[in-house]
Amino acid sequence: MKNFILAILLNTFVIYASIAEIYHGIDIDDVYKKSDWKTKNDIKDIIDDYTFLNQYKKKLKNCSSVEIDIECLNEIADKTMSRFYKHDFEKNITDYQNYVKATFSAYGIVFCLNKYAIPSGTMCHQESYDKAFDVITLYLETLLTQVEEKIKKFNFIKD
Repeated sequence: MKNFILAILLNTFVIYASIAEIYHGIDIDDVYKKSDWKTKNDIKDIIDDYTFLNQYKKKLKNCSSVEIDIECLNEIADKTMSRFYKHDFEKNITDYQNYVKATFSAYGIVFCLNKYAIPSGTMCHQESYDKAFDVITLYLETLLTQVEEKIKKFNFIKD
């Protein structure tokens, strides 16, 4: 009887020990064993960052596919900065906001304030807003791409 109980306990232990901790489809135990991670939570944080990164990229694509919505871009910028560019967050957000203002002003000059443009015309403002929106979108894509390149260096991150 003792051998039977011992066999059941041993079998249960083997089954329990062989169950890997899977997080978003990634075997955390395997990744943890193959490198010098401090904790398994560090691995989970990277996986979470990659998940958020993909959400932000998708939302940015949706922002760009509808009419000009600077608030949509600002929301993505805020989320991107607060998650991935935390160091000196307030300065980063202020710099982004200044960049947005300067971009709209600069393209306003190009399309609305040249010698032959009508400064108050709807057409010039639409052209300047379209171009400025594209430039700001490109800036945000660059922020996200920089993070993606760093995250993808971890060999356990797969598309």
